[in-house]
Amino acid sequence: MTEILNALLLLPFYALGAFPSGVLVSRLYGVDITARGSGNVGATNVARVIGKRAGVITLAGDILKGCLGVAVASLCSSSEGFVAAAGAAVVCGHCFSIPPFLQGGKGVATAIGVIASLSGYCALIAVSVFFAVFAVSRIVSLSSLSAALVVPIAGFVLNLPDNVCLSLVVIALVVILRHRENIQRLVEGREPRFELRKPE
Repeated sequence: MTEILNALLLLPFYALGAFPSGVLVSRLYGVDITARGSGNVGATNVARVIGKRAGVITLAGDILKGCLGVAVASLCSSSEGFVAAAGAAVVCGHCFSIPPFLQGGKGVATAIGVIASLSGYCALIAVSVFFAVFAVSRIVSLSSLSAALVVPIAGFVLNLPDNVCLSLVVIALVVILRHRENIQRLVEGREPRFELRKPE
């Protein structure tokens, strides 16, 4: 019964994660982002299709969801495990939104918001790995996957609490799962390098 209650308490955080930042931003520009580019609602596709400014706004919105989720959970409960689980729920909401009404993203920006709120050092390591790989490859998905893989390792190395480490593992797995098509293209050498388009 306690497990069911805890799961129900995480639903608002899932709903927060499902808030479609990219869809709303793209509509302000008169674009249906789900029908353009890769069809993904994340900042990368928004930037590619609409332009840098729209991408940055979407990125900020998605990061904010992660930070807000952990902040609200911290106000609601002093349980470290609940706060960490709420963060993971926000990422799950972003990645696996309610079909067919909302379409989820890849979860990287929202995950960074959550991770930064749980452990600034862990987030710094992840972001550093992302930009190091991106500087060499110019491939967003490869950079994101590299950062996701290093997050749980960083959590254990930094000796973060077990509940937090478990949530970091869940977040990393969710992000990697949402990149499965990208992984296939990377293996086949078909994954495109990142290029911005001029705003429409």
